[in-house]
Amino acid sequence: MADFESLPDVDDQEDKRLMGLVAQGNDDALRLLVDRHHARVVAYLRSQVGSQTTAEELGMEVFIRLHRAAARWRPEAKLTTYLIHIAHNLVLNEWRRKSRKPTTALDSAPEPGDKSHESARRVGELDEAFQRVVAQLPVEQRTAILLLVQQDLAYEDIAKIMKAPVSSVKTWIHRARTQLRELLKDYYETP
Repeated sequence: MADFESLPDVDDQEDKRLMGLVAQGNDDALRLLVDRHHARVVAYLRSQVGSQTTAEELGMEVFIRLHRAAARWRPEAKLTTYLIHIAHNLVLNEWRRKSRKPTTALDSAPEPGDKSHESARRVGELDEAFQRVVAQLPVEQRTAILLLVQQDLAYEDIAKIMKAPVSSVKTWIHRARTQLRELLKDYYETP
């Protein structure tokens, strides 16, 4: 039985094998990669653009671009790092296209008639507050902290995605944490 720490390597090896098949034109391998990584990519995109619909659209574009680049892809980094790199570039393009920052959390408001429990409402309020506060961070800090917290990426992987030195990533994350603590203190002090 494999120990817990070896599991990511197994997943990484499988991703590399599947990418090799995608490069050879195997659509089933592409579907498997989409199944394995779609939720993570969309979650990252949602945290960046604030809209589930836009995140889903951009998520599809990530996998279209992955398919187009399959023959050129080299397995120096994990495939997940490459996918988030593509997603990050699409987010930057989306922000440029809209000439503004991401939308608010209103895009994720429940539909009329949706019967939510009180705890779900509170979680939604906290999530909305977090999204508002994160949106106030400078883009480098916001991107770095979300890649760390939501995607559980290492500083080195974040640096590759953001095309920045690891020292800059560490600084951005430190500053983001400091600012988030200050901006969110009122939400955590409320009973």
